Amino acid sequence: MKNIKRIVAALLTMLLVVIMSFNVEDIGDAVPAAARPSVRLPVLMYHKVLKNRNSLGKYTVLPSELEADLIYMKEHGYTTVTVEDLVAYVYNDVSLPEKPIMLTFDDGFRSYYTYVLPLLEKYESKAVMSIIGEYVDKSSEDKNLNPYLNWSQVEELQASPYVEIQNHSYAMHKLNNRVGCTILDGESYDEYKKVIVNDVGYLQLLISGKTGYTPSAFTYPFGAMCKECKKILREMGFLASLSSTSGVNILTGDEDDLYELKRINRPSGINHDEFFKMLEEVK
Repeated sequence: MKNIKRIVAALLTMLLVVIMSFNVEDIGDAVPAAARPSVRLPVLMYHKVLKNRNSLGKYTVLPSELEADLIYMKEHGYTTVTVEDLVAYVYNDVSLPEKPIMLTFDDGFRSYYTYVLPLLEKYESKAVMSIIGEYVDKSSEDKNLNPYLNWSQVEELQASPYVEIQNHSYAMHKLNNRVGCTILDGESYDEYKKVIVNDVGYLQLLISGKTGYTPSAFTYPFGAMCKECKKILREMGFLASLSSTSGVNILTGDEDDLYELKRINRPSGINHDEFFKMLEEVK
C-alpha cells in the first residue's frame, strides 16, 4: 500500500512539474482565436441626381427616389457607413453596425451638392463621393460650363460629417486605347506604373491640398480593373477600392476584403420596396 502511495505521489509530482513548465502565453497561442463573424455589406452605386425627368435612366435618379431610399433604409434598420468605417473595422477591430450599407456617388456631379447633401443632412446618412480631378479643375475655371463640382464645393462637402471624398482618377475617363486605368497590350509594368502614379497620385495630392483629407480608396473608372493596377494601388497606400462588379460583399476582417468592393447600381424607375427586396436577395 505504501509503495502504491509513493508511486501515485511521484506521478502527481511529475505531472505538476510538466504543467508548470508550460508558458501561459504558449497555451494561449495554442488555442485558436474565435473567428470574427462575417458582415454582409451591400454597396449602392449612384451617379446623377436630377429633377429633370427627361434625364432619368440607369445612372440618373430623381431626388425623390433617393429620399425614398434613405427613408426605407432608416425604417428597416440599415446604417450607412463610409470607407473609413471599413478601414477601422479591418485594421482597428472597430465593430460595424448590425446592418451596414454604403452609398456611393461617382464622378462628382454638381447635383450632389444641390440635392444629395441636403438629403444626407435631413436623414443623418453618410455617403462616399468619388471625384474626377480633371472635371473638378475645369468646373473651377468656369462654373457655368461644367455640370461638375468645383474645388470650393468639394472642400465644403468633405468638411461635412455626412460626406467622404474618394479618388476616381484625375483624367482616366477618356475613351481611347486604354479602358479606364487598365494596362495596355505590350505596355511594360514600369511604364504602366508611371502612368497610374502620375494620374492617381496627382489627384491624391490635389484632394489633400484642397481639403486636408487624403483618400483611402480608389474607384475604378468604368469599373475596369487589372491585377497590375491593384498591386500599384496597394503600394501607393490605398486601403480599399470600389469596382462596378454587381454583388454584395461579405467582410471577414481580412484586409483583402476591402479591395474591389462589389456594388449594386441604383437605376431610376424601380420602386424602393422592389429595389431593396432585390438587394436583400443578392448573394
